[in-house]
Amino acid sequence: MKTLDTVIEEYRVKMFLIAKEDGLNSHRTLIASQHLDELLNIKMAESKTTHIQDESTKPI
Repeated sequence: MKTLDTVIEEYRVKMFLIAKEDGLNSHRTLIASQHLDELLNIKMAESKTTHIQDESTKPI
């Protein structure tokens, strides 16, 4: 199973290839960018959850 970081990197490369082929303002580039944004938002949410859990286990 791929890690989220691996999937993000694959989408990043895919988006750059699409942008190179179709241009930065193409519909396909926009869709690829939106998918990448969704993955990055998931990653950020996971990071925040992990950080909150780490903070809650620290001794006072």
